[in-house]
Amino acid sequence: MLNTFLHIWSKILESNLFNFVLMLVLLNWIMKKCNMSEKLEQGRKSIEDKINASKQAKQDAINELYELQEKTKEVDKEAHSILEKTNENATMVGEKIVNDAKKQAGEFSKNLDKIVESNRVATQNGLTEKTAKTAIKIAQNYIEDKLEQDKSLHIKFINESINALDGVEF
Repeated sequence: MLNTFLHIWSKILESNLFNFVLMLVLLNWIMKKCNMSEKLEQGRKSIEDKINASKQAKQDAINELYELQEKTKEVDKEAHSILEKTNENATMVGEKIVNDAKKQAGEFSKNLDKIVESNRVATQNGLTEKTAKTAIKIAQNYIEDKLEQDKSLHIKFINESINALDGVEF
């Protein structure tokens, strides 16, 4: 009987079912001893919190993306508006520069005409003065020659000058 019992016992020990049950009992005892269920629950809770945090981070990122896309649309509109204003300002400044240049060219032309006229008048006056001096010199020479030739003319001119002075009132 002992032999049979040992044989059965040996078959049981070699059996996979027995080993499996023994392993379950051992694992159950280890889990209770090490408080594994609480640690597993803490791990599950930690993972769940991380999942929730990542979902929230994902939603925040999506919201930020939408906000940035809206701002980008507004930036495009603002850039277009600024570009239009810049073009308008450049056109106005360009027109003002052209108008000022035309105005300055007109004033320069008027001033140049005045300078030319002034130089012409000065030249004419200079020529007139030279001509008058030359005419006076020629007349003086002529009178001197005539007076040299005819001494009686000298007395005649003196008498005419005295008579002309008599008619002048002081």
